[in-house]
Amino acid sequence: MIFDEFNSRIGLSAKAANANDNLFMAQLFYSTKPFFYGLGLPREVVDTMLAQQYQLQQASYREQYPNANTYILFYQQQTIGKVMLDISEYRIHLIDFIIIPSMQGRGFGSAILAAIKQEAMKRHLPVGLSVESENTQAKKLYLQHGFKLESYSGAYESMLWR
Repeated sequence: MIFDEFNSRIGLSAKAANANDNLFMAQLFYSTKPFFYGLGLPREVVDTMLAQQYQLQQASYREQYPNANTYILFYQQQTIGKVMLDISEYRIHLIDFIIIPSMQGRGFGSAILAAIKQEAMKRHLPVGLSVESENTQAKKLYLQHGFKLESYSGAYESMLWR
């Protein structure tokens, strides 16, 4: 697995996701959409809307990346996020990468990206990703790790690391 020797000295670990992780992964998705709760809609409506968006996202991922692997991330046995990767003979594609908001800014994202880049170097592959244009925090992290803007499509920006 890509994260086998992964930063154990700072307490990070990862495991392959399974069906028992579905609720956590859905809640993680919801945590990235706090603005929906500020729209003044009843909570039940927002919860339903986000659940539908999450299901659509997951179906899209399965269709676009049928061979992708999802990993649940831990810090000292506490579940802190997930990363979804599609590794082909041409590149490693970072499909989805979320750290729970309360654990952001502690260097975990950098450690995970470093592990992905290390794997890419072993395989002589670039790493690609797509990030929401408005997600300035994630874009800043990717730029700090040497990712370059490849294209822009309105709501999303494609980035590549070589």
